[in-house]
Amino acid sequence: MTRPRVLFVTRSRYWHAGNGEATRTRTLVEALAGVCELTVFFLEAADSDAAAAVAASQHRYRLAVGGHAKPAREALLAAVRQLCRQTRPDVVLLSRLQLDFLRQAVPPGTRLVIDTHDLVSDNAASRGQAGVAVEEPLEFEREIAFLRRYDRVLLIQPDDHARVAAVLGERALCVPHPVELPAQPVRPGSRVLGCAASHSPANRHGLQWFFGQVWPQLAAHRVELQLAGPLSALLPQPLPAGVRARGVVPAPDALWAGVDVAINPVRWGSGLKIKTVEALASGLPLVTTREGARGVEHLAGEAFLLADDPAAFAGACLRLLDDADARRAVSVAARRWAGANLSAAVCFGPFFSWLSGNS
Repeated sequence: MTRPRVLFVTRSRYWHAGNGEATRTRTLVEALAGVCELTVFFLEAADSDAAAAVAASQHRYRLAVGGHAKPAREALLAAVRQLCRQTRPDVVLLSRLQLDFLRQAVPPGTRLVIDTHDLVSDNAASRGQAGVAVEEPLEFEREIAFLRRYDRVLLIQPDDHARVAAVLGERALCVPHPVELPAQPVRPGSRVLGCAASHSPANRHGLQWFFGQVWPQLAAHRVELQLAGPLSALLPQPLPAGVRARGVVPAPDALWAGVDVAINPVRWGSGLKIKTVEALASGLPLVTTREGARGVEHLAGEAFLLADDPAAFAGACLRLLDDADARRAVSVAARRWAGANLSAAVCFGPFFSWLSGNS
């Protein structure tokens, strides 16, 4: 069977670890390269690590890059037109709604797909509820008007999918983020919390809340906190006693090694939190907020603990750290759910079936 030709356009430096968007994009690129003739167009100038990432891929694909750090709109339209002439794609996949303007450069008859990552309108509403400034306000109805222009719309979690599918029908596909990681052991007597975060405003806000209101309730209980990711390098020095910054940890399995309980204290946002599903896939007991649990809320109390106020968050952490049996039970439930729902076949199957013309 002829492999479909796909042009995937993104602004994500997906070859660098450290944030959920890059992780999602890298995973999708690798999976697409295995089932189609793939060209990835990164809109800006790239560093030398980009070529190394392509060379290390399990599958062959082409990476085209822009020539400027901040390319002009007309230059990007011209570049996409040229790539469409060169590659004659069956499908053009745009990453995030911010790239919607590039539809103008796609030849008529070419199927259009957008990977939303999250709903922009949800992000704006969540910011507003948290008292955070909204730079690009967008109502759900207006967002749907944009999404109507696509042959398929990829939604990363079930709640987003249900809302969009109610309007767009089969054009909306639920395409979660696959994660397959080794199980982390339950270590009786060990008391290490782990948090991984990029330097996004939502993560900074969540960690400030944690240090200001939750950590003081934990510090006297022989608790260690390991912080990983770009945000850990930006924290004010010296760090509080018991807190260790690990910096960027590129390999997800190494990211969670040596952690007994994962935390995700994010307070606002949208979409699916990649670090949440990574913790579940690792079988790590997790404490997170309602925002951190978006898309997996139904697992609260079984595969992770949910807490939104400081005392409840601290109490949930201590409950798991103090009770190895409770940790083990949560770990088993998390791994069971992840094994059934987070494989690449389950997450990408509906999209790839459509891509190959089987649906």
